[in-house]
Formats: sequence, structure tokens, C-alpha cells
Amino acid sequence: MLLVVMLVLAILTERGSIALDATVADLSQTSTYKTAEQAFYDTEAGIGEAKGRLMGTPAINPNFVGDPAASPNPLWAAYLITSGSWTTAQDPDYKATYTNYFPTAASQINTTKVVNSLQTTIPYWTKIRHKREYDAELEGHTPATPHYTDADGSTVPHTAAAPGSIIYYGYYPAGATTPVQFTASATATYAPVELVRAYGQVGTVVKSIEVDMAREVGPPVVAPIYVKGNATFRTVLTGNLNGNDYCGIAGSRPPVYTKAPGTFSGNTTLAGSPASPQQGSVDIDVAGHISRLKGGATILTTDQLNINFGSATNYVTVYSNTSNPPNLNGLRLENVNGHGLLLVDGDVILDDDITWYGAVLVNGLLTIHTNVIFTVRGMIAASTTYNDDQNPDLKYDSCQVAKAMATKPLKIIRWRERF
Repeated sequence: MLLVVMLVLAILTERGSIALDATVADLSQTSTYKTAEQAFYDTEAGIGEAKGRLMGTPAINPNFVGDPAASPNPLWAAYLITSGSWTTAQDPDYKATYTNYFPTAASQINTTKVVNSLQTTIPYWTKIRHKREYDAELEGHTPATPHYTDADGSTVPHTAAAPGSIIYYGYYPAGATTPVQFTASATATYAPVELVRAYGQVGTVVKSIEVDMAREVGPPVVAPIYVKGNATFRTVLTGNLNGNDYCGIAGSRPPVYTKAPGTFSGNTTLAGSPASPQQGSVDIDVAGHISRLKGGATILTTDQLNINFGSATNYVTVYSNTSNPPNLNGLRLENVNGHGLLLVDGDVILDDDITWYGAVLVNGLLTIHTNVIFTVRGMIAASTTYNDDQNPDLKYDSCQVAKAMATKPLKIIRWRERF
């Protein structure tokens, strides 16, 4: 009996030891998993901060960290760090030839290492720079399998030492209706794709996420005023519809573009390329663009009289859905000045003195019935229009459209976990 008891105890001890080892292993794996998961979440926080701080301009975003150069600098790079112990040795992509800024509210071009993150309790750091052709080639771009439109005159492979042109995001070539990544030798009217890499570390576990971010470009501008359906234009006195870029950067457009036949009468001066109204097959998804752009907007539920929306240093988004609450006559704006985006799901009447800098999108009937003057610097896209205006003054302005779109969050066009 003693031998049997000792044998049973030996078996139980062995099984207990195996169970203990398995439990310890499980606990260790669980701890490692939780550590890795936390590092991953910290890294995502770094991506989120970069996304927020690239939005807008220095004039409207005091924490803006984008490229401060008037024209995009191919060697621009900026860091967001949460710890003073960070060193350039932690960046596997570090290049001394880049600007390597540590932007602060006081200086966008600060090169002294300083904790400049808005979330100093979360252990991560983030690097932002413009995407170059070599970066796309690392992702698999070749002339046979293109990831971007190579329009700068050279399709030869690039290197880390010679990474090639900046890659932009927008409508290319002129007349395109789907935004793409592209390079071009001429001055781009769109912003660069931003390559953002974030690193989070918990203990010895390091996680890294890399994303390509791009500014929202809104609808393609085929003319200062685009009409998807029926279009009626009648000028009572005199007016001006000009498709030449008032900003002087983008190419010329026709003064008016309609998908359906339009009716034109009056004494309006037409300019652009060509300098006459055009009808064609371009079908802009006005409703879809409104849906994507309306986030964070000032919501209008009633008519607005004698009011300013935004300013030259504060571009805003204004949105109205005339079916919620129901408005049988549509939204009416009278004596209104605005800077930014005016988005209307439904009908809108623009009456008396109206001035708008930016973009106006109307998924319904746009009625322009002003007694004084109607001025737009930017663009208009509507489902249908009826214009019975004394002095319409519409000029395409790519800079005003870009400023209006700069108020929207950047969109992520590629995401991957690095390690």
C-alpha cells in the first residue's frame, strides 16, 4: 500500500508540475500580449495626434505641425515626442540632411529637441515627412504596377540617397474626377501626401505603424459653377463668370459646366478656357461629397439673415439639411458673408448681398436671386440651379478652395503595421 501511495503521489506531483508550468506560460503569454497591445494602442495615439495637428493652417490651428515652407520642401521632416529621453538613434529613418523640426506653438521651425506632444503621459513618438517616389517603390510601385501617376518626366528607380519627387494627392490630370497620387514637374495645386510613422513602447516591446495621409480635396473643379441637372442663368444687369484661376496657380476652366443642357441669357461677361459654357458627361457626386465634408460643421436649421460665417483667418464649415427639420421652401440666406464650406442637403435661396470665399455644394436647387451683388471666390457645385441675379460675380479661385478644404481632417489612404 505504501508503494502504491508513493506512486500515486509521484504521478500527481508530476502532473501538478506540468499544470504549474502551463499556467506560468499562459500568464507570461497573456502579459506579453497585453504589453504588445498597449504598445500598439500608444502607437495609434501617435498617429491620431499627427492627424489632428496636420489639419488646418497655422492661422486657425495653434498646434499646427505641417511644412511651413511656401512651397513644399522635399527635405521637410518633423517630430512629435513625449519624452525628453528620446534620441535620433531611435529613428531608423533618421537623415541629418532633413529639417528635423520639433514644432511648438511658438515656432514651427524649432530644431532643438523638446517635448512637444500634446499627450506627454503616453509613451510614443511620431515622425512626419512628405512622401517621396522611393517610398512608393518600397511599397511595390513600378512602371508596370503603378501606385501613383509618375508625371515628372522620369520613371527610373530611386534610392534612399536620391528619393525622387514629392508625391501629391488630388485630381490629375486636369479634368480627372477621381483623386490619385501623382508627381508633376509643375507647381502642384494640391498638398503632398504625408508619410507618418509612429512608435510606441511599453517595457521592451516596440510597435510601429506607418500611414499615408492626404488632405481632403473635395469635388473636382471643372468650372467656377458646375450644375448636374437643369441650369438656368439669367443676368438682369451685368455680371462676370470667370474660369481663370484668380489665385494664379491652377489652369483655366470654362466659366460654366453643365451635365444637362443649360439656358443662358443676359449680359454676363464670360472668361476662361474655353470662354463659353460647356456641356459634357462629367458626373460629380455632389451628395457624396457633402456627406464626407459635413463633419464638424455649424448646423443651420432656420433661415439666416445679416450674418458672417468665419473670416479670412478662420475658415468654417456650414451645413444644412432642409428636410430635418422640414423646410418646404428650402434654406434662405440673405446678406451673408462666409469663408469656408457651405453645404446644403436640399434647396437653398441666396438672396440680396451674398459673398462667399471657398466652396458651395448644394444637393438640390440653388436659387440665386440677389438684388445687389452675388460674389463667390472659389467654386459652386449644385444639382440644379436657377439664377436671376443682377450682378453675379463668380471667379474660380484654387487657393480659396484649398483653404476651405484645409479645415477638414486628413484622410488615411494607406495603413500598415511595420513591426
